[in-house]
Amino acid sequence: MGIENMRRWPMYIVFALCILFILSLFNNWSIESDLRNRIDEISSQLQVCSKQQTSCMEESLTLLEQRDSYVSKVNEFDSQKIKLNADISVYKNKLDKSEMQVNRTLVDLELCKTELQSLKNLQVSKSATLDTLRLEKETLTSQLADKKQRIADLEKEVEKLRSLTTKSAPGSPAKITPAAQPPKLSPALNIQNPINDP
Repeated sequence: MGIENMRRWPMYIVFALCILFILSLFNNWSIESDLRNRIDEISSQLQVCSKQQTSCMEESLTLLEQRDSYVSKVNEFDSQKIKLNADISVYKNKLDKSEMQVNRTLVDLELCKTELQSLKNLQVSKSATLDTLRLEKETLTSQLADKKQRIADLEKEVEKLRSLTTKSAPGSPAKITPAAQPPKLSPALNIQNPINDP
């Protein structure tokens, strides 16, 4: 019995070893399949990560380009701002000069208005003076005509008196009484010195 049992032990051992080998193979196969699945997942993740990295690189490049374009635009805007500030200062200077010219023009206009008003007043006073002088001329002309008429009448009376004295005393020279002498004419009433028109 013991010897037969001893003979059967190697078969059990071989059988057990075969089972262990099969189990280990199965375990290795399952582990290998798991490893393959994990490798596939990791490879797919690596592909996704590489794609994401590529897209990130592209986005970073586009962002860098956009940043450069924005920086150039900001610099351009700064230069335009400086130019606009210079233009604004020039326009302010021109506006100040224009305001000064307008103020001077307004002052000159006021002076012209005052001078025009004074000239109008002078013209009115001149016209009034001319009217007064015309009235005085007319008055003096009428007075002169009256004086001339009186002188003519007096000369006629003198002639009459001369004729009467020559008839009364033909041999003696005719004496003219002081009352019969013609009155002396003043320079203003002299016929040969008429009053000039103004």
